[in-house]
Amino acid sequence: MSQYLVKLFSDWRGYRCGEVISVNKIVAEALTEQLIGEYAKSKKPEEKEFKKEIKSAPKDKQVKGAPVTK
Repeated sequence: MSQYLVKLFSDWRGYRCGEVISVNKIVAEALTEQLIGEYAKSKKPEEKEFKKEIKSAPKDKQVKGAPVTK
């Protein structure tokens, strides 16, 4: 089950106002519909594509592979 972060607008079940809690999808939807909380943004970046540029080594620094024998 995935967890959703919800920031509370008011006290709810032992949690204080302004606190960010982790709940399942059903509870998160119920809290936002009843205006008790809102979805909070996660601290980790969402799925972004990371492109790493690979540069080849200079010709004098390259290591030659073993010869292929048949």
